[in-house]
Amino acid sequence: MVNYLLAHEKYILNLLKDDDKRINWKEELENHRAVTINLQHERLIHLLVTLAFGLAFIIFMMFTLTLQNNILIVFDVLTLILLVPYIFHYYKLENGVQRLYLLDRKIELKVY
Repeated sequence: MVNYLLAHEKYILNLLKDDDKRINWKEELENHRAVTINLQHERLIHLLVTLAFGLAFIIFMMFTLTLQNNILIVFDVLTLILLVPYIFHYYKLENGVQRLYLLDRKIELKVY
């Protein structure tokens, strides 16, 4: 999904650099907003998954500390191994969508 975001961002940046008068900016704005909406949905799903793994990690840690059973550390480590990549992936999605908002404004300036 991040590669899709980066490819779309590169496409829009190349369009904005081009001074071609034949570009239909209204159509490009509609397409850009459709992509942005899809990525916002993806970002929301990844936020919920990241929060779920974060909550699971906290719950497992509480059980480990409360029950003082060393075998539960395995669950802590496995959950943490899954949580860290989700955090980084969500971070990339969040920042990418924020950049798309700025590109949206630049395309609007070309339309109006």
